[in-house]
Amino acid sequence: MYTYPSNITGIYDLVVWCNSVTSSWFISAILIGLFAILFLSFKSYNTERAFGAASFINMVLAILFGSIGLVSSAFMRGSVIIGAIGLVALYFSNHKTYG
Repeated sequence: MYTYPSNITGIYDLVVWCNSVTSSWFISAILIGLFAILFLSFKSYNTERAFGAASFINMVLAILFGSIGLVSSAFMRGSVIIGAIGLVALYFSNHKTYG
């Protein structure tokens, strides 16, 4: 049985309740969906740049949400690792493009 939302006074309380109902997957699913949307939005550039930009934005948001307790630490660590891989891919794509 799901918990009943008894004292929701703001968006933070709503997100905390959604996380409790979905076993901390609500914000994680939003971040995964946002990564996909950003990656496809940045596809006007090459794939390395699109992946680097989308993973960096997702990493920053995961750290922000992790610092206020909305994402699990495992998801935040995974997002930081993917963000670091994206930044390395972005670094090498810039060197490949400009010589």
